[in-house]
Amino acid sequence: MSRRTKASVAPTKTLASVGGVLALMLGGYLLLGKSDPFRTLSVFPTKEYLENANSLSGNTYKLEATVDKTLEASKEHGRLIAVEVGAGDMLPLLVPQSLGNLNVDRNQKLVFKVQVADNGLITASEIRKP
Repeated sequence: MSRRTKASVAPTKTLASVGGVLALMLGGYLLLGKSDPFRTLSVFPTKEYLENANSLSGNTYKLEATVDKTLEASKEHGRLIAVEVGAGDMLPLLVPQSLGNLNVDRNQKLVFKVQVADNGLITASEIRKP
């Protein structure tokens, strides 16, 4: 009877190699992948805002929305735009003049860092494309 030869590569070495390759892939994804600059912010609570805007005053949030239209434009204050959030809820959003002349086009999806003013007006402090 012939004897069986042992496998040339031990199963533990194979598993270690596969694990190492997966760790390298995950590390590359985390380092080189797209990161969300507003990941530390809470998502804007649309329903709470629509119920009582003043309850959110002074807070900072992340708002993902689609631009619907420009409501008003002023050289001193900026642009007041209507944005659509989630399931069709419309919100007013002030894009101040301090953000410069950013092109905010209709149907454009954007991510905003927003603050709710004492009067309930939502004001953008940063704008990014998703």
